Amino acid sequence: MVLENTLYVPTLSIRPAEMRGLEYLAQRTKDRMTPCFLLAPWVGSATLQKAVERLETAFPVGQYFLDLDRLYMPTNLDHAAQSTFVGLSASDGSYRNWQNFIREVPRAMPVLQLRGLSSREIIAQIEAFQAMQKTFAVRICDGRVPENVVELVEALNTLGTADYALILDAGWTRNPLGAAAWYSGLLRGALTTIDAQVPAVVSCTSIPKAYAHINGLEPVSFSNRRLVNQVQAGANRARIIYGDWGSTRPRDPQGGGGRPPPRIDYSLDEAWCIARNPEEDWDFTRAAAAIVESDYWDGTTDQWAEEMIAETAENEALGINTAPLNVACRVNLHLHRQAFYGDVMPRGDDLDEPYEDI
Repeated sequence: MVLENTLYVPTLSIRPAEMRGLEYLAQRTKDRMTPCFLLAPWVGSATLQKAVERLETAFPVGQYFLDLDRLYMPTNLDHAAQSTFVGLSASDGSYRNWQNFIREVPRAMPVLQLRGLSSREIIAQIEAFQAMQKTFAVRICDGRVPENVVELVEALNTLGTADYALILDAGWTRNPLGAAAWYSGLLRGALTTIDAQVPAVVSCTSIPKAYAHINGLEPVSFSNRRLVNQVQAGANRARIIYGDWGSTRPRDPQGGGGRPPPRIDYSLDEAWCIARNPEEDWDFTRAAAAIVESDYWDGTTDQWAEEMIAETAENEALGINTAPLNVACRVNLHLHRQAFYGDVMPRGDDLDEPYEDI
């Protein structure tokens, strides 16, 4: 059954920070998760297939979900990768282009593309994936219910299969617990007739969008775990699985801002410890030292992120010296902690492949 041995479903955009943070995890950590990757052209690549190659370099073993990153905004349709991406979003033939693309990605479990489809067309897409011997996911995003949710449920119940997953994703929210009613309303309302054996992933992110209020060292908590427990308590589902955005947030179609002041983020089980102080002109080394010298510091996870932060505290030239590298380290340790949340975290020799700097 899909997700039978999975404890964690992170949603990851195919962007440099996410891919680097994931790549430097030990395989034992990756074995406990089934990521949902959001497909978009890889920076500087001529073909969309390069994005798949990059994610499979970061996640070289096991199945994963693959969806289109609907927040990616093409800027040049003469560019082959961008043109191909736009073609995958076309609904013709029950998203025929998407079906053909998935056929060439053996380890990918496709997310159904639903916009504009009737029940009959949704069934045709599912049957195409079943003919490829692929399980699939239904991903409902951004706190919205699809306009054709009735047709979706009709199609799923007509086929009678339970070999798929629901991924319910509220995207970015300031307060995950505030989104509980949306998840519960879906599971007890529009999706209530779906087979109770179908696992449901509950996912969102509350990583801050701004840090200007932090001057020094401050923990920023997140309540995703309590959210999942709350939804589980009121849902008639055999399995509710924890999901999040790997300590990132959905792509901003308008792009990022300027160059932020140096900052180090340290991932904890239910918080991110943020170190920055532009008022005192902290550099990356001073921010890293503030974390290493604090009571929040563990230092025994044997993860690439902790090694990098410890090295940065000595000399940023040896460790984190850019904002993207800080994010990659935050993602790396966040994924590791969430994959082993509530379990004994392996140390040292228990991790089968320690990080090697290449």
